[in-house]
Amino acid sequence: MGNSQPQSSGWRTAPMRTGPFSEEEEAICKTFTDNSISTGKYTIITFWAKSLFEQFARLANIYFLVISLMMMVGTYTDLYDSPLTPWTTLGPLSFVLMVSMVKEALEDIKRHRSDHQINTTETEVMDVSASTKENVVYEKRQWRNVKVGDVVRVMNNSDIPADLILLHSSEDQNAAYIETANIDGETNLKARNAANTGEEGPAFSSEGDLVGHGAASFEYEDPNPFIHTFAGTLDFMGKKTPTDQSNVLLRGATLRNTKYALGICVYTGTDTKIIQNSRQSRTKLANIDSTVNTTIYLIMFAQCLLSALTMIGMVIFEKRQGSNLWYLCMEDAQEKLPNGTFLYSDCEWESSSDTWGYFFTFFILYNNFIPISLYVTVEMCNYSHAHYIDNDLQMYDEGQDVPAVARTSNLGSDLGQVEYIFSDKTGTLTQNVMRFQKCSVGGVSYSKVEGGGEVMESLKRLAFEKKSGSAGKPYDFIACLGLCHTIVLETDEETGKIEYKAESPDEEALVSAAHELGFSLVERTSSTMTIDLGPGGKKKFRIHATIPFDSARKRMSVVVETEDGKYIIYSKGADNIMLERTRSTEDANVMNSHLSTYASEGLRTLVLCKKVLSKGEFTKWTRDWKDAMNKTEGRDDAMAMAASVVECDLELVGATAIEDALQDDVPDTIADLMQCGIKLWVLTGDKMETAINIGYSCKLLQEEMTLIKIQALDDNPESIKLQLQKLAGHFGQVTKLTKNFFEVFNERIERRKTQWRSRIKRVSTMFSVAKKTSEGSLTDDGGENDEIDDDVEETMLPEGLDLSQLESQHMALIIDGPSLAHVLGDKESERLLLQIACICKAVIACRVSPSQKALIVRLVKKNVYPMPMTLAIGDGANDVGMIQEAQVGVGISGKEGRQAVNSSDFAIAQFKFLRRLVMVHGRWNYRRLCKCILYSFYKNIVLTFMLFFFGFYTGFSGKSLFEDMVYSGYNFFLGMPPLMIGMFDKDMSQRTMLRFKKVYMSGRERMDLNVPTLASWMVQGVVDAAILFFFTFCVIGFVSDGMFIFGTTCYSALILGMLYRAASSTYTWNVVVAFFWVGSGILYAGIFMPIYSNWYSYSPQFYGVAYEMIAGSEGQAGAFWLVILVVPTLVLILDLSKKLWRSMFVSTIIDHAMEIDRGITHDAQEMFRVMEGDEETIKGILKTRGEFADDGMYKWWLAFSSRLPKFKFDRKKLRLLNRKLDDKSKRELGII
Repeated sequence: MGNSQPQSSGWRTAPMRTGPFSEEEEAICKTFTDNSISTGKYTIITFWAKSLFEQFARLANIYFLVISLMMMVGTYTDLYDSPLTPWTTLGPLSFVLMVSMVKEALEDIKRHRSDHQINTTETEVMDVSASTKENVVYEKRQWRNVKVGDVVRVMNNSDIPADLILLHSSEDQNAAYIETANIDGETNLKARNAANTGEEGPAFSSEGDLVGHGAASFEYEDPNPFIHTFAGTLDFMGKKTPTDQSNVLLRGATLRNTKYALGICVYTGTDTKIIQNSRQSRTKLANIDSTVNTTIYLIMFAQCLLSALTMIGMVIFEKRQGSNLWYLCMEDAQEKLPNGTFLYSDCEWESSSDTWGYFFTFFILYNNFIPISLYVTVEMCNYSHAHYIDNDLQMYDEGQDVPAVARTSNLGSDLGQVEYIFSDKTGTLTQNVMRFQKCSVGGVSYSKVEGGGEVMESLKRLAFEKKSGSAGKPYDFIACLGLCHTIVLETDEETGKIEYKAESPDEEALVSAAHELGFSLVERTSSTMTIDLGPGGKKKFRIHATIPFDSARKRMSVVVETEDGKYIIYSKGADNIMLERTRSTEDANVMNSHLSTYASEGLRTLVLCKKVLSKGEFTKWTRDWKDAMNKTEGRDDAMAMAASVVECDLELVGATAIEDALQDDVPDTIADLMQCGIKLWVLTGDKMETAINIGYSCKLLQEEMTLIKIQALDDNPESIKLQLQKLAGHFGQVTKLTKNFFEVFNERIERRKTQWRSRIKRVSTMFSVAKKTSEGSLTDDGGENDEIDDDVEETMLPEGLDLSQLESQHMALIIDGPSLAHVLGDKESERLLLQIACICKAVIACRVSPSQKALIVRLVKKNVYPMPMTLAIGDGANDVGMIQEAQVGVGISGKEGRQAVNSSDFAIAQFKFLRRLVMVHGRWNYRRLCKCILYSFYKNIVLTFMLFFFGFYTGFSGKSLFEDMVYSGYNFFLGMPPLMIGMFDKDMSQRTMLRFKKVYMSGRERMDLNVPTLASWMVQGVVDAAILFFFTFCVIGFVSDGMFIFGTTCYSALILGMLYRAASSTYTWNVVVAFFWVGSGILYAGIFMPIYSNWYSYSPQFYGVAYEMIAGSEGQAGAFWLVILVVPTLVLILDLSKKLWRSMFVSTIIDHAMEIDRGITHDAQEMFRVMEGDEETIKGILKTRGEFADDGMYKWWLAFSSRLPKFKFDRKKLRLLNRKLDDKSKRELGII
């Protein structure tokens, strides 16, 4: 019904197999897809091509393939020389590709096995040719062989094999009950009605009634993914019967409480709605992945630059020394020396390729600039991060038996970079367990809570004492609760108790309230409802039409006929929708007052109405309604038009208020997330007063906050733009409020004093013995608010700031859906709204539709620069749009089905688990993955620059320092340390992260993987390469015993130095990390070198190198061991010295938190107090050192990033701004 979802633009006509098919009809059925499904990505034929294509979609794999081809050209042609054999790169590349492709194949085999199991499941299909009315024959048929037009019988508790139109069932009125948990996760039973093929309903009372009528035809919409809509017309037995979604049994649903059901197959296989809704696992590119791709481009540029510099060096060397290279003229000398005609002075060096060819030689030589195993390493780290989330018992909900699930493995690090969270309210922040609490009837407020108004018992008494005049409203109110719904009854077989199965918790709460008020639903068929009135006996109401609820209409109605022949329409819906359709009465004013009161208490409200129809009105409207339902084209519009005719001039009978309590620990979770610097936007369909009240309840809003309300005046879009322009101008004044000279001067002097005091103290106490300190000397003022999470008040702001650079901890924005409708789509209004919203700590958007939720997420994602990391969390189908729009989507396994979970990247059971998911797993994943990536690039930069330095001693000839196989094994020997860092490393405990929330800034501000950080690691890599090469050269030199002895000595020192560097970067040590760290050294020195250096048949030039290097001549062996002991240690000392200097002089808040986590504070007394958990000591440390971190390292990094620095303005400045406004100006600006 209605406008909630678009309909298919095309139509199809199919024959129905209720009689023998003609050849033409058989041919038509063959044009439709079969009923088999295939969720696999590959087949045996396409696997190699498609899988290889996906692997080479990765930049690094393309790079190494090109390098391998370049090596082949250089090896087998004269275009240029290749310093390395092709297999040194092609071999490792093949191994990496093989590992990835095997993983893909194993995953796809699982999908194919699952498909085969489903496709071969058996069902029953009517054999029309062998059946009679007395004896209906069914044949067993596999699901994949079911065809369009077949009559299928589904038994109780069986899955439905294809999309069917219900024709007959074992139940009264030919109704059937299905459970759609496999489709949308909802376990409540849903009633489906047989198509009204007869005059007053279904024409069939038994299975045999379908036989003998001949073939039929069915015109219906083309396949589409809209599971809640269907339109078609069945041409059967000379009658055209309209069908809609209430007649459809969807594939994937399960038949319940129904012995059997017969239906005609309309969609098969990939045409079914569940398959149309299915999707491949979304491939979202993690933010770190895009950063890595950018980094690879930068590294390739550096490689090209280094190759060009080496080529220039070669040209210069050749010009200066070319005449002295007579020993390279061996071929000429062998020909001319015997006859005495060869002169060394005539010898000129001519290379086998031209000068430009050497660029490719050097480019190949430096190919290890990019680690070949990078993608495999990152992928394995991502899988381990997903495993941690899946198995975290602290995110397991025992009550629901629901664990946390990482549905997308590669986005774990994005959880640590979130800047904006967009959250639904109902079922996400609240429990979605509805309790009927209050109602307004006849100008009186009734409550189930003592002191909240008249008691409910008095409403019940009034309802059944009188039924006329104003006193009749209580009865009409209760009748509307008990009749206007789609509840299905289910009887417990053991107790015989009737249970209500509703499609939404709201509906169940309302019908249960009617039951408590003496209006009990005891029986329901497709066309009647039987109500037990207690002493008043039972009454049967005939249902003539049900106009369903959808997100566009925001209301539902039911047209019933009473036993005394009255026709009444009962309606319920959102207050803003329903009040527009009611008659203006005094009760409406009173009810508005009650609604505002209910909303201020955080209760969800609905307005109930009724309308009595005359016989003529009913007859005319029923005819129009049926005509609309029978339309083949434009059916939805026609039904909406017919509904609007009857849903007008309604009589107001009351309003309901339902409580939806907050989930456990929601206020603390929101408070912690906001202290992390994350901005939270709540997007809800509730009215503004309800949303504001919930905002205060969950600590999203604080009492001292300044609220800004954005509401259109008289639905005028220009009023919104004008208000936004005024707000932008108002808050733009903040940068013009400057201090006088003395205030600025004194503040800067005091700030510098504090910074230098902190520096001096840290240096002076570094190596000092613990000394006795007086109590209280560790803090500046001992104030109780001196925490790391305090809002550091910045009261001096530079002039000329853009509004997007301002932010305040004391402002919140509230905007409603109608106002958003005017803003979205208008570029100027969007820009202004975003500027104001980004200043605020929190934003609440109320009365928003599902599509508006997605548009809000897109607005922030696309228009905030640089693009922020957004996370959307919700529990219902109306949240799917925003979950898919955000970079990270989190679904809650709630009471509104699993559509949100099925569309999400991560699934949790309760909102409180989001804190641990983001603050603990997200931060750990981000930091360790960044370090893993940086180390992977760093170790290869060291290797490459050792080759570059070696070029100075080889005339830049392109000669490799290392033997080919030794060189190609570099990433293999050092593959495990970065993997161990990426899988296990934790810079601080979860207790410290949850205690000092500000440390989350490392990921939120991208502080661990950016251009300055990468540059720092690259510079250190160049310096370490110089240490490893030149110190080794000074100790051992170029020995006459062989070039590979010097090169392999350098290589051995390099391996050990990189292992030391990995150890100094590892914060978490366990048995696995230690095993692979030691094992990497053993793999190289204890396994590879002894075997390869004695494998004469494979590499004769390397034979015996290991023995000569380690235990050869006394001088050689001594030099080797001196290098191994000293040179890698120098690399380690340099790294530790850099970290020590950074800790003392340019430390960050993260550094201080790590010190506290480990009890390292450079002062023994401080350390002991911290370890004992002394609050005052911890506060003092964080105050004195945290301020410098904010002003120093953080802003230094911002200067090199693409982000504009943020400037906070405090409550004092905010009050100063607002103090200048009179009441009228505040109203115009929406400031409260």
